[in-house]
Amino acid sequence: MAATYSEFLRGLYEEHLEEASFLYDQRRRLLTDAELSWTQLADFEDRLEAHLDALVVGGDAAADACRRRTTEGDPGELFAAVSAFCRRRQAPLLAAVLKTLDYEDRERTTALTDALKYELPDEWEEFCVGALATANPALVAVLATTLAYRRLPVSDALLRALQSAHPDAAAALLWGVGRTARPATASMVGSFLRSDDRPTAAAAAYAALRLQSADVLGELLAAPADGPRARALAVAGGRRAVPILLAELDRPGSHSEAILALGLLGDLAAVRPLVNLLSDESAAGAAAEALYVITGAPLFEEVIVPDEIDEEELFPGELEEFRRRGDLPRRPDGRPFGTVVRRLSRNASAWAAWLTANASRFIADRRYRSGALYSPAVLLECLKSTTFPKAYRAHVGEELLIRYAVDIAFDVDLPVRAQYRLLRAAESAIDRANRAFDAGRWYFAGRPI
Repeated sequence: MAATYSEFLRGLYEEHLEEASFLYDQRRRLLTDAELSWTQLADFEDRLEAHLDALVVGGDAAADACRRRTTEGDPGELFAAVSAFCRRRQAPLLAAVLKTLDYEDRERTTALTDALKYELPDEWEEFCVGALATANPALVAVLATTLAYRRLPVSDALLRALQSAHPDAAAALLWGVGRTARPATASMVGSFLRSDDRPTAAAAAYAALRLQSADVLGELLAAPADGPRARALAVAGGRRAVPILLAELDRPGSHSEAILALGLLGDLAAVRPLVNLLSDESAAGAAAEALYVITGAPLFEEVIVPDEIDEEELFPGELEEFRRRGDLPRRPDGRPFGTVVRRLSRNASAWAAWLTANASRFIADRRYRSGALYSPAVLLECLKSTTFPKAYRAHVGEELLIRYAVDIAFDVDLPVRAQYRLLRAAESAIDRANRAFDAGRWYFAGRPI
């Protein structure tokens, strides 16, 4: 009987781990799902919390199941197990994971990092800071990300580690320095801007801008706005950045970074070039989203996204037409089989008509966000909004700090309930900042540019 009961408990807690893994994976995917608002993740998080709580209160049987699944389970089970270790303060079990994890497995390393970001006990901070001296750069990256995400006072330790950092850890350390250090330390990260490693260069740019480095902003303005430089200019640059980014639209290749950057900048000089991109199928979706971010124009349309075709499921006649002419099977009413999706209009004529009708709402030398003059209050509304595009929402916290020197410690992957609390707590600071700055003007580090 004892063996049977033991097997029952083992199966019970393994089921909790499997369900937690599924919900963790779902949440990660939905964080960037444009069809789902950020608030709708709360249901998945509540269900995930119930399974994590069961693993915490399950005693030794649950801990043993968690220990086994850290090596035998998938990344989501690793996330759940490490979360339980942290909540139960089981340091030896976490130490075993840190020692044995295959850090070349990116999914498992991400799962470990996520668990520590959300669950690391404050009393383990000293251990994590000491471990920054480890020779394993992947572990250094995990710990640096964790400590900085939690906004712990570890900037001195991160800066020391950065001085002798392995290239594989440099980007995470720079990311952490940008979230925890003082502006006076900006010169220590500026040299990494010229790194051949793109993630390192991008992290250095953001860190230096968060630390109010006007010199780094000058460097960004003096070079082509390719890749990570485009986004850095978007959250820090003034009107001088607009022609630099518009020039990127004339270069061959993908324009997604420059389009997103122009949307963030909100300068009206970008509107017509973005409308022109609506005729380019590869850029139309991004251009429509950027136009919406600038103007707030509610130009939506419903389109049918055809289902993927499995030739084995087609009737002979349908298969012949599909192979000969590419014609998709259709419903009795003539519409193709597929999903109806509501999206921003990609009709250039509709956008041109709206812009002409609403021209009086805009002032040429000001910048805009969602059709309103850009300001701290408007940025807070972007974070609260359930319709503001997720790809842009991820940068709004950076804008508040880099533009207006208002740090609300926001990260886009915070749990929904934590985001609600943070945004409520930020209202008074945003209100003060809103009174201190002129709406629609260009700022960097709290100063006009």
